[in-house]
Amino acid sequence: RLTYFVSKTSKMVAIIDNINSTVNDSFVGRFFEMKERNTNFTTELRGATATFLTMSYILAVNPRILADSGGPCVPGEGGIFAPEYEMCLQNITKQYVTATALCSMVGCLTMGLLANLPIALSTGMGLNAYFTYSVVGFRGTGPVAYDAAITAVLIEGII
Repeated sequence: RLTYFVSKTSKMVAIIDNINSTVNDSFVGRFFEMKERNTNFTTELRGATATFLTMSYILAVNPRILADSGGPCVPGEGGIFAPEYEMCLQNITKQYVTATALCSMVGCLTMGLLANLPIALSTGMGLNAYFTYSVVGFRGTGPVAYDAAITAVLIEGII
């Protein structure tokens, strides 16, 4: 049984080594300077998997934080707990999930392709929590209206 295991392990190691050398010698390996950085495809794949698993919580938490601000939803006669308002918040949460994923994708691709660095970027949840709970307030009950606050964030981003 041990001989069988060693044989299978040796074959797997040979396959992985073949994949690593093929990728390192390819355009992708040369572009990302894998040999110069003393790395290989499987090491980068493990790093990318760990980074994805570490960052994936942002796709669940960030949209919820931003939706707590009320977003562009306007309370009707029932106030901020009316069913219509809740439906608007559910829709805006879905849009925030998409926006968060797209922002993360653009940030990571920009870092990888233009800066040639293995650094993952995503939204800043601390600032988003401050924006939601201190500036705009829970469901828009804070000192600054959502429209004014989001305009300030846009201007700050441009500057």
